[in-house]
Amino acid sequence: MSSTCIETKVRNMSGKTAFFGFLYPHGKRLAAGEEYTFFGSIESHLSKVTSKRKRDAFKASLDSGNLVVVSSPVPFIYDATLDVTKSIGIANGSVTVIDPCGLAYSSSI
Repeated sequence: MSSTCIETKVRNMSGKTAFFGFLYPHGKRLAAGEEYTFFGSIESHLSKVTSKRKRDAFKASLDSGNLVVVSSPVPFIYDATLDVTKSIGIANGSVTVIDPCGLAYSSSI
């Protein structure tokens, strides 16, 4: 099982070292091209923030191309007919269903 399916990874694309004050938990300074991974989704962290300034800074960083989201948590989807939980993945450029976090299991108790 891999925890990467419940983490967010971002990359500094600004071409220089930059401080991203909105990154969880207290802002992060990233070198050019450096990636940073944290638990959860960027959306859930920013929705907890009361500062509109931090949300606006995140949006501005994305719009300018200074920061990109490399990966984020995938949704878990239950198939009641097959009694399994799956996630969405990409294989060779095609959207497909995958086992969540690399672990096949039945959702029944």
